[in-house]
Amino acid sequence: MLLLLAVGCASLTGCGPGQSGMIGLSVDDAGRTIVVLQDCKGDIDKLKLVMLGRLKTDPETVLVEWSNPKSPKGVVQFPLVEGAGKWKPQSPVPEFDVTRHYQLRGKKENDWSNAIDITFTPTELKDLQPGQVLRWKRGLGEANEIVTMDEYTPKDCG
Repeated sequence: MLLLLAVGCASLTGCGPGQSGMIGLSVDDAGRTIVVLQDCKGDIDKLKLVMLGRLKTDPETVLVEWSNPKSPKGVVQFPLVEGAGKWKPQSPVPEFDVTRHYQLRGKKENDWSNAIDITFTPTELKDLQPGQVLRWKRGLGEANEIVTMDEYTPKDCG
């Protein structure tokens, strides 16, 4: 019974043991893709953009990484391509291929914590409006959902 309660609590808050938050994507008024990092503990210090293989057995390709050893608690937003503050891409961010799937991952360098990743297609990004966030849908199944910034930001994170 106690295990069931712990699992339920972690799934409700999105920040259970080993998980410090979630990665979402948004767009600004200029149409730029914006990373929305929900970092409950302020310990996610690495982000990695990966192009997934066409098949699950195909290798993935790391496209670019970001590093910030002093990420603040709460929700941090920055443009994917340009970065901001200490969240700067370590190499140029390539243009997306509309026929491919991508994943943005976040973790602590020592692998102690991680954020819930976002897997997406360029088409999903084009459907976003400013103020909306694309995130992995909590619950059963593997799907994304579009939520408002208020829905994305938990009251107890940061």
